[in-house]
Amino acid sequence: MKVERIPFTTREAWLAARRQDVTASAAAALLGCHPFTSAYALWAEKTGRISDEAADSGPLRRGRLLEPVAVQLLADERPGWCIHSNRDYFRDRIARLGATPDTIVRCPERGLGTVQIKSVERSVFAAKWRDADTREVEVPLAYAIQAITEAHLLGASWAAVAALVVSHDIELAILDVPVHPGVVARVREAVAEFWAMVESGDRPDPDWRRDAALAASLHGGDGSALDLSGDNALPALLDERTELKARIKADEARVAEIDTEIRSKVGLAALAMLPGWKISLRAVETKAYQVAARVTRPIRITRLQQKDAAA
Repeated sequence: MKVERIPFTTREAWLAARRQDVTASAAAALLGCHPFTSAYALWAEKTGRISDEAADSGPLRRGRLLEPVAVQLLADERPGWCIHSNRDYFRDRIARLGATPDTIVRCPERGLGTVQIKSVERSVFAAKWRDADTREVEVPLAYAIQAITEAHLLGASWAAVAALVVSHDIELAILDVPVHPGVVARVREAVAEFWAMVESGDRPDPDWRRDAALAASLHGGDGSALDLSGDNALPALLDERTELKARIKADEARVAEIDTEIRSKVGLAALAMLPGWKISLRAVETKAYQVAARVTRPIRITRLQQKDAAA
C-alpha cells in the first residue's frame, strides 16, 4: 500500500482532493453505522449529484473553532507527547481512500499515533458516548472507524479520540481506539465495493429513514406501477397504519376540543393559574418567511374494495 501525503494551503484544494476518495470521516456510512449519512448519500455526493461541502455552521463551526483549544488541552493532559496539528491529506490513490487526521502525535512509549478530536455538547456526550447500562464512556462506532482508518493511512501504531465536552465549562476525555486489522480490512473491502458499484453505474439502496427527501429530489417518481401481491407482510402493515392514522386523527380532534374549552375559560387573559398547572395564552408573532422549493413523495394510501383490487 502506497500512501501519498498531500499538503494543502486552501480549503478549496483540500475539498477537491477529498472528492476523489471515500474519506475516513465517511467510511462508517459504507458499514451502515454513520450517525449522519448513508451509503446512498455518499454515492450521491461522490457522483456529483449533491454538493460535498457542508455548511460551516452549528456543530461543524464549533468543532473547527474549538479544535486548537482541544489540542492545547491534549498537550496539557499528555505533556510527554509531541503533538502537531495536521492539515495534510493522506491518500491511498489505488484504493481511493483518504483522510486528514486532526493530529500527528509522537508518544515516547508507543511511537507514532493520531488523535481525532470531536467537540461534543454535554447532553449529547451523556446520551451518545456512555453505555446505557454501565455508564462507561465509549467512543461511538463511527468515530472509532474514522480514527482507525486515519491511523492506517498515517502508518501509525495507535489511535485515540479526544472528546472536548462543552457546557458551561469544558473538559477533555481521551479514549484509546485499538487499531484492529480486521476493521481496516473491512473498511478497505467496503470502499472497494463502493467504487466498483459506482464504476458499474449502480447505486446503493436509500436508507428510507434518512434518505427519503434526497431520493425524491434525485429520482422523483418514475411513473411506474409495482405489483406487491406477493408481499405477505405489507397488508398487515397497511392495516396497522390505517388504525394508527385514525387514532391520531381522533386524538388531534379531541385535543382541539379541549383547547377550545380552555380558551373559553381563560378568555382574553394572558395567563391562568390553578393547583399544579399554569396556562399561558400570550400572543406570539410569527414573522413571514418563504419556503424553498423542494420535491417530496408523500405516501397516500387508499383501501380498495374487493372488486377494485381484483381489477
